[in-house]
Amino acid sequence: MKFGFIGAGKVGFCLGRHLVDKGQTVVGYASKSPEPAKEAAIRTGSAYFPEPRALVKAADFIFLTVPDGSIAPVASSLATGPVNGKIFAHCSGSLASTVLEPLKTAGALGLSVHPLMAIPDKYRSHELLAGAFLAIEGDEPALSQALSLMASLGHETKPLTAAQKTLYHCAASVVSNFAVALAFLGAELLTSCGLEEAKTPLFQLALNNARSIVDYGPVAALTGPVERGDVATVAGHLAALNPADRELYRLLAQKLLKVAALKKPDHDYGPLAELLAKTS
Repeated sequence: MKFGFIGAGKVGFCLGRHLVDKGQTVVGYASKSPEPAKEAAIRTGSAYFPEPRALVKAADFIFLTVPDGSIAPVASSLATGPVNGKIFAHCSGSLASTVLEPLKTAGALGLSVHPLMAIPDKYRSHELLAGAFLAIEGDEPALSQALSLMASLGHETKPLTAAQKTLYHCAASVVSNFAVALAFLGAELLTSCGLEEAKTPLFQLALNNARSIVDYGPVAALTGPVERGDVATVAGHLAALNPADRELYRLLAQKLLKVAALKKPDHDYGPLAELLAKTS
C-alpha cells in the first residue's frame, strides 16, 4: 500500500511519520501551502507534489489531512480526475466518510480514520500516535483493509457507522476539551484566593486523577465531597461561586451523584440530590 497526504498540518505530518516508522511506504505530500508539505516530505523521506492530482496518481491510499471545512471542497476537486479504486480517508472526528461522496461517486472508496488522542505538536506526537485507539468508518472493502492494517501496526481499532460519529466525537471532546475548561476554572479559583503559585500542584492533581481513571475506571476513581455525600461542603462550594460557575458546578455534581451511587449503592444521597436540584 502506497500512502499519500493532501494537507501537511499536525495530523498529516504525524501520521506520515508514524506510518514510515512502522515500515509503510509514504509517497509524499501535497498542500495548499508548499513549505509545510516540503518539510513533511523531508521528514518522511518522501516527495513533495506541487499538484494534488499527481500525488493521487502515485498513491493507493490518500489521506485528506486538511481542516474539516476543507474536506468536502478538496474531495469535490479531486473527483473530476481518475480516482477509480483509490482509497481516500479523512481524519475528522466529527465528520463521517459521507463527506467524501463526490469521490465515491467517481469510483473511489471512502473512510474516516480518527485517532482518539490530542495532537499538540507535529514534531513529537507521532510517538504518541503509535499507541492510539483508532475509530474507523466507511466503505467496504476499504473498511476491512484499514482495520486489518492498523491492527497490524499495533493499534486497537473499532469500526463505527456514520450515524455514530457525532456522539463518538462528543465523547472525545467532553473528556479532552472540557477537562481543559475545568482546569482553567480551577486555576481561576486559586488565583481568586491568592494561591496562583499552586497551579502546578493543582494540575498534578488532575494528572494523578486521570491516571486513576485509566487504571481503575471513573467509578472507582471518584473521591471527594459528592462521593461522601457531604452536603455542607458542597453547599459551601456553591455559595462561594459566581452564578455562572455555580450552575456549572451544580450540573457536574449531579452527574457525579450518578457515579457516586454506583460506587456506594447503599449510601443515602437524597439530601445532596435535593440540594443540587435547586437552580439558584
